[in-house]
Amino acid sequence: MGAGVTGAALLTAVLSAAPALAAGRRGQPPASLTPIIECSVAHGSATHSLFGYENSGPALTLGVGPSNAFSPGPADRGQPTAFASGTKINVFSVDAPGQVTWTLGGAQARTPGPSCAATPASTTLAGWGPIAAVVIVTLVLGTLLFWRTRRLRTVGA
Repeated sequence: MGAGVTGAALLTAVLSAAPALAAGRRGQPPASLTPIIECSVAHGSATHSLFGYENSGPALTLGVGPSNAFSPGPADRGQPTAFASGTKINVFSVDAPGQVTWTLGGAQARTPGPSCAATPASTTLAGWGPIAAVVIVTLVLGTLLFWRTRRLRTVGA
């Protein structure tokens, strides 16, 4: 019975130490994250910049804080806090009147970036172009079919 109690005590000690060990790792910035500034374009007195990131490790979550922040403030400018594996582009955009720096993990990306070939779309509208085209084509074809069917019914009657 003494071995069972000792085993249970050891298991309890290991399980209670696990959150403390994990918390220690959470406090350190991951080396697998790299911020990317894709391009920048002047918009009046501000600069509109598109950002992405590269995560060479497993997917992870990193809240806004010292390892995921913009400077000068505000630290939170809509950057992600969940980072999937791989290279992700057009993740978010920032409008800033001056130069800003995104610190992600141990790396930084500073605006302005390379010039955009065209004015970048707002990230809230990114990806809607093809969907809008399909909707418009569907509406036009549906309207033509409706009127043709109606005309054929009128001629046949």
